[in-house]
Parts: sequence; C-alpha cells; structure tokens
Amino acid sequence: MCEGRSSKVRHQTIIELLSTQGQVYVQELAKHFNVAQETIRRDLSKLESQKLLKKVHGGAVNIQSKFERNFTERAQAAVDEKKAIAIKAAELVKPGDTLFIDFGTTTFEFSQRIKLIDNLTVITNSPLLATTLQENPSIETILIGGQFNAAQNACLGAIALKNIAEFFADYAVIGAGAIHALHGVMDQHVDEAAIAQKMMENSDKLIVLADGTKANKHAINFVTNWNNIDYLVTTSKEFKLPENNKRPKTKIIIADIE
Repeated sequence: MCEGRSSKVRHQTIIELLSTQGQVYVQELAKHFNVAQETIRRDLSKLESQKLLKKVHGGAVNIQSKFERNFTERAQAAVDEKKAIAIKAAELVKPGDTLFIDFGTTTFEFSQRIKLIDNLTVITNSPLLATTLQENPSIETILIGGQFNAAQNACLGAIALKNIAEFFADYAVIGAGAIHALHGVMDQHVDEAAIAQKMMENSDKLIVLADGTKANKHAINFVTNWNNIDYLVTTSKEFKLPENNKRPKTKIIIADIE
C-alpha cells in the first residue's frame, strides 16, 4: 500500500520535471527518490505505456517537447531578452566578415542588428533572414536550399546540409533550444540540430545565442559541448560553467536588458 502511494508520488514528480526540463535521467531520479535505478526504469515504462513520456537511452523525454512551437509563438517569448542578445552579439561582427546563421527567433533579431553592418557575407537556411539582410545592398546573402519547413521557417534536410558543406565562414551563429552547464547546447528539432552542427563544422568560430529561459534546461537533440563554443551570448547572469570544465576559449557575454 505504501509502495503504491510512493509510486504515484514519483510518477507525478517525474511528469512535473519533464514539463519544466524536457528530459529526465534515470541516475538522477534514482538518487532524488533514494530508490534503485531499476525502480525508476519501471516507473518510466509505466508512464510511457500511458503515453505520458518517451523513454530514451538513460532516461526519458517529454513527448510534447520534441517539437518546438511554430515561429509566431516562439517569437512572442522573451522578446526583450532576444533583442538585448542580438545587440551584444552584433558587436562581435565587423565589416568583411562571413557568417553562417541558422534560423531561430533570436538569430532573426540578430539579423535585424547586423543588417546595419556593411560588406558582410551571410549564408543562411532561412528565407526570412535572407530577406531581412537584403535591406542592406552591400551584404551578400547566400540562401541555402532544401526541404522548406514552414513551422520552422527554414530549409532543412539532406540538400541543405550538402549546400552548407560547400562554404566556409568566419563565424557560425546559432540559436539554442537549451543550454546546460554540464551537457552543452541542445535543440528540440533534430533537423535544426543537424544544420547547426554542419555550420559549426564549416566555420572558424562559433557564437551561441540563448536567452535566460533556455539556461540549465535539457532538449532532446545534442548539438555540441562547450569545447567547441567560442562565445555564449545570454541574458542569464546566473549561468555558470563548472570550474573543472576544460573550456579555455569559451567566453560568456552577458547582455543586459534595457
């Protein structure tokens, strides 16, 4: 009887954690509840059978968090933070630079700032970003093709990845679905994560843009760890990387909200 009540408490807590974090881990849950990992695995199997989560290696993810909200909904969240990040990140860019920019609501704000900088070359998979940048005729804009996803407002898939491989840039500028001090940068959408990874591979430096709502969260698709990130521009003053993390080149830039 006691065990039944205990199971209900664990199940409710797991669902609550998934709603805020997007992902949970067997090892962490076992420690939190002071039970065996096998008990947690049974809990996750039970919840999966009820279609409340999806089990993955080492834990589970929130079924609802696998797909990001569409652009209009995402654009309405943390607007002031995204604008502040865009202003600060644009300070890293100078005339003559070449940039990869993936698509997201924060990188869209970034494009609004860098369109004021002359003689850039920008390679993007977003028709919306390309249109924005063309307001400055001195910016050479290269639009990556591929399968167009209207909800993400971007070209994705194998064709897009092949196109990206034909270029090399000074910077890759990517958004983030989540950033975690231990695990690095993650994204909710598998195709967007692949685009970010390919842009990163074909650039000299990597700039990650993440507002405070993304800090210390998980997402389903891993993008990269901190060893590959040159700059993180964020509004989260509390976000810190572990002291023992060997990441000598990563610089965290705090964007203050006006």
